[in-house]
Amino acid sequence: MGMTTKLIAALCVVIAFLVLGLTAYHYKLAARDAVTAMEAAKRSLATALEVNADNEKAMTAQANAQAKADRLAADLADEIDIANQSALAVARTLADLRMKNADVDSYLKAPVPGALRGLYADKPADPH
Repeated sequence: MGMTTKLIAALCVVIAFLVLGLTAYHYKLAARDAVTAMEAAKRSLATALEVNADNEKAMTAQANAQAKADRLAADLADEIDIANQSALAVARTLADLRMKNADVDSYLKAPVPGALRGLYADKPADPH
C-alpha cells in the first residue's frame, strides 16, 4: 500500500468524522430549537388556559346577569299586568256607578277647579 493510498484513506476517515460531527451539530441545534419551541408552547398554553378561565368567569357572570334581568323583566311584566287589571276593574266599576247613579255621573261631569287642575298640569293653573 502506497503513501497515496494511506493519505486517501486518512482523508476519507477525516471527512467521515467531519460529516459525523456536522450531523451531530445539526441535531444538537434542532434539539435546542425544539426545546425552545416546547417552552414557548407551554407558555402559550398557560396563557390560553388563563384567558379561557377568565372568559368562563365572564360568561358565567353574563349568564347570571341575564338570568337576573330576565327575572326582573318577568316580575315587572307581572306587576304591569296586575296594575292594568286593577285599572280596568276601577274603570269598569266607575262606568257602572255612573250608569246606575245620576248624582255620581253629574259630579264627574263637573269641571275641575283651576287651582286643583294646576296640581296635575305641566303649567300652573290660571287663578282667574
